[in-house]
Amino acid sequence: MFGRTTDILEKKDIQRITDIERDKNAGSQFFLWFASNLTIGDLALGSLIYAITGLSFTWMFVSILIGNLLGGTLLALMSVTGPRTGLPQMMIGRISFGELGGRVMAFLQWLNSVGWFIFNSVIAASALLIIFEGERAFAPQSPFSGMHQYLVPIIVAVVVVAFLAFAGQRIIHMFEKLMSAVLGILFVVILIYIVGNYGFPSLATGGFSAVGFGLSVALTFSYIMSWGPYAADYSRYVKDDAPPSSVFLATLGGGVIASVFVEIIGYIIATNISSSSEISAQIFSILAPLHASIIGLFAIFLGGMSANALNLYSNSLSMKSMGIKARRTTIVLYVVLVSIVVSYFLYQNYYSYFEDFLLLLDYWITPWLGIMIADFFIVRRMRVDLTDSKGSAVPALLIYVSSILVSIPFMNPGYLIVGPLSNYFGGVDISYFVSFVFAVVLYSTYALRKRTVRTSNAV
Repeated sequence: MFGRTTDILEKKDIQRITDIERDKNAGSQFFLWFASNLTIGDLALGSLIYAITGLSFTWMFVSILIGNLLGGTLLALMSVTGPRTGLPQMMIGRISFGELGGRVMAFLQWLNSVGWFIFNSVIAASALLIIFEGERAFAPQSPFSGMHQYLVPIIVAVVVVAFLAFAGQRIIHMFEKLMSAVLGILFVVILIYIVGNYGFPSLATGGFSAVGFGLSVALTFSYIMSWGPYAADYSRYVKDDAPPSSVFLATLGGGVIASVFVEIIGYIIATNISSSSEISAQIFSILAPLHASIIGLFAIFLGGMSANALNLYSNSLSMKSMGIKARRTTIVLYVVLVSIVVSYFLYQNYYSYFEDFLLLLDYWITPWLGIMIADFFIVRRMRVDLTDSKGSAVPALLIYVSSILVSIPFMNPGYLIVGPLSNYFGGVDISYFVSFVFAVVLYSTYALRKRTVRTSNAV
């Protein structure tokens, strides 16, 4: 079926994919981003939106649609860069930031991807544990009492993904296409079960507030756009004659449809259960009897695998882009071992604080995206010189840092700081939008003016 095993395993890591090596069409991006967003993160986000905003179903739907379309647009634009260059995302970053600046951004992406990998591993393991332990998984215990029960689920959750990341692109795309069907069916079954047993939320339940609406838009935007630094890792195998618009729409459609769908399910779950527990426990509670709970928990487990296949694979590429002289497969092994240890010892308290840390870490992404999009689409107009990655690209780094500094007054990560302007707007965090727009405008102005001066001097 697959031919030789060596034809399945990916041989390259951060090297350019030549035209003859490309075997994907634009539609492959739909399935990849559809499956990777049918996950626990979106489910928890939908539940969180109801808990903190109190928006009615109608206003919730409008807000998450806007947030996902805006964030998905950034993801889709970055996906277009893959077929145009044949390079992974963080290597493309060197074109805008230079080699040194590109390595700095690759380090930030390494932190981002390993953090989300560990977080999703913990949640997937928790779902697996509840499947096998049932009510016993919630029994009170001291921090280290019975810790052994967490070890096997964590190892299973991590090792399954390690195989996918080790094998590389072809296996990952095949897995995500399969998960598009499996997870799609599972979440439809979950939705039908919940609505059939609890009813559909009244469209008039809840209400509207500008602050709640803004929070919902900002949260959903920040979640889906955080995939941006991954995008070209999976589109660089798309054939070079694929229209950019097709790649854009496939990525946008896959990511947005899945995210909106699962966030709606999370919202409906939250309207029917008053619990501050993590989402696996909520699923177990609302999907009783046990056979229905197993369906929901299995969906959470597979969703974690789907997202983590991308997290771990891109993590290995980020480390290679930092200049680490090790094989990609060796890097995968090291990260897996570290993740098992970290996940095991932080298991019980992980959910309560680590997602907040990861969302805080997302602040680095939007100004980076702004500079990348401005450079690739506005300045270069998708005509890229792949040899143009020398030097430290000080101007790009200064613009990047300035964009973050300008956005600080608009930040409100929920702790550490509450920016005065965020406080003025009722606590809504719009720093992502501010840093992105500032980076686009400033970098475009600088780069276009520099190009004009060069042209004038040449004449």
